[in-house]
Amino acid sequence: MSLQRFFPCLLFLFGACTLSGQQYTLTVENGYGSGQYAPGDTVHIWAEEWLPGQTFKNWTGQTVWLKSAEEWHTTLLMPARNITVRANKQDLPQGANFTQESIRGRDTLKRVYHYFPAGQPKGVVWLFHGTNGSAATWVNVEFEQRQFANYLMAAQYAVVVTESEEVTYGRDLFGNDGVFRYDYSPDTLLNVDIANIRALRDTFIRRGWITPSTLHAAEGFSAGGAFSTLLATVLGWKAGITHCAPPVYYLVSITQTPLLASMNLLDAHPDVGQEGNVDAYQAFDTLTRRGNCAQFYLLRPSPVYPERFKRLSTINGVLSQAIFNELKNNHCLNAAHYVSKAPAVIEALVASQPSNWPVMVSLTTVQRNFVLDQIDVMWTSHHFHTDFMGADLAFIERVCGAAVGTNERIKDVILPPVFPNPSSGLVFLPEFTHRCRVFDVYGRLLLEKSGDRVSELDISSIPVGLYFLEMYTKAGRHTQQLIKQP
Repeated sequence: MSLQRFFPCLLFLFGACTLSGQQYTLTVENGYGSGQYAPGDTVHIWAEEWLPGQTFKNWTGQTVWLKSAEEWHTTLLMPARNITVRANKQDLPQGANFTQESIRGRDTLKRVYHYFPAGQPKGVVWLFHGTNGSAATWVNVEFEQRQFANYLMAAQYAVVVTESEEVTYGRDLFGNDGVFRYDYSPDTLLNVDIANIRALRDTFIRRGWITPSTLHAAEGFSAGGAFSTLLATVLGWKAGITHCAPPVYYLVSITQTPLLASMNLLDAHPDVGQEGNVDAYQAFDTLTRRGNCAQFYLLRPSPVYPERFKRLSTINGVLSQAIFNELKNNHCLNAAHYVSKAPAVIEALVASQPSNWPVMVSLTTVQRNFVLDQIDVMWTSHHFHTDFMGADLAFIERVCGAAVGTNERIKDVILPPVFPNPSSGLVFLPEFTHRCRVFDVYGRLLLEKSGDRVSELDISSIPVGLYFLEMYTKAGRHTQQLIKQP
């Protein structure tokens, strides 16, 4: 290799090594993740736990580096500078709790939990349970689901939870599969689950709690998520959101209702799994291709931090640290503190080797279930999570009308990576990219390109080094590292 060709390579390697050797300080106030990081590092940060009468509000400070300023757990790409971010909480409205009563559905009394704020609410969000679940999962059983309900209450929404007709009767009425879930049939006149929601809605209107023009949105987990896409479509609601289940398949070609699918990367549920994740993404892709408002999220694994289990009010900092240490000592966390064994395996280890798990064994049933649920979320099993609750609310409030900018929610979507990366010239971008920008590690904008379909970007004019590439597609804003090579 000639000196003329070898010298730029040396410069590139020297620059990269020098940059990677530098450390900058991230300060996370009212949260976790503070430390020294190199430019380009992806860093997880979390808001500290909030009291039972509170919920998360947002991040403030130098939030331009965050994936989302609206999520209690998010990530950032570390710039070549010291930065500070602060997690903020908000109080729930006075009396923000569920009331339980029996209300007449189409054929029978339905168990209903509801919260209506003083005055007219911004809207009503209806929450639906998974297969063999119950309304109680949203109220006092599943921690993550109740946290989302609280978040909606803080945003001045009414929240209503009820059950499928099969759960009400306690027997399989429609599917002949031995499990209790909602009816997915498209017959809107005969589908009793849809008729029940109509009846409950009309009861609330007669009571004067809402008006016929009040907006409604449906959101559910697993089977309840799929049902939410059907219900929102049939009733013409503002949005339908599904967690851990693709939209009902036959809706994709006909619905005009904005739909959001939030899936988990390592979902192994036999009715969902990786096939369900692909189905959900393909539904999103089909919807956006024909101009329908849709979004797709994919929850990816996140590391465990020592204070994670303090989120439950009965677990203090000392106990949370002890749980963390026990997971680590039993080789259930890797060097980066990601969960390294499937949650079901960890649960089996605790049961079969209790002497190795004195802390876990000492927990109450509620505490142990909470810890296992949190492990599910961090592993990204088939479990509802609150990592995108800000994005869920934004979709309900603005659907696909959010302005592009630093506050736009960032989706961890399934996108083909840019290639080649590293590159010395052209970089090819994912389909449907309509805007892209290149920033250096100091946050300075170097390149920008926009259009109906931006398929490639020429980076030959920028110096060799590490950069941040920001892309906007129909799925939202996506950011990744980009390396310019000689």
